Amino acid sequence: MFPIVGIIVSLLIIAFGIIGFFIEGFSKGYDAETVGEVLNVRPAEGRYCTFEYEFSVNSKTYRGNDEEYGSNCSKLMPGYKITVVYKTSDPEFNATKYNQVGLGMVVFFEFIGLGILTACIVRLRYIHRNLDTTGDGIGDHAPATAEQMKIIENGMRELGQFYAMPKRLTHEQAKQAINNINEQIANMKRHRSL
Repeated sequence: MFPIVGIIVSLLIIAFGIIGFFIEGFSKGYDAETVGEVLNVRPAEGRYCTFEYEFSVNSKTYRGNDEEYGSNCSKLMPGYKITVVYKTSDPEFNATKYNQVGLGMVVFFEFIGLGILTACIVRLRYIHRNLDTTGDGIGDHAPATAEQMKIIENGMRELGQFYAMPKRLTHEQAKQAINNINEQIANMKRHRSL
């Protein structure tokens, strides 16, 4: 049950990251970009700092505010060049390109989602392979043992049939084949005794 829930959760996380990318990147209507300049930087509580920037479009100067993750704040000094995206019809509507796309968060969500998905698929395959419905201590989908294959080969010989194995059987398939062979041998012995 856990791997199935994990797969569903991971797909939701992956979808959340992709949807976030499209919402941030395309729904706001930014259709142009230019180079702006940082004016000042203010430390903020927690892991972020805020900064003010300006840029020019058609000889008119516009300003904006944004925030940056703490480890990047040291490079944001007055005069630092930064990419700004804006609406052509209204440059007052703008943001810095990094935060407009939110690429860091998208990558984070995709990485976590894919990690969980991979772990759950591996676990599901392990559970499937080792499922033991008969309680004999060997997984039903594990490869047939050498002993089982020898019993099948000897049984087919006893029945007078040629046995060409097209592929390696699973443990469960081998058990079924042995049961079928034993039934055929028992029927053959009954008919001989009549």
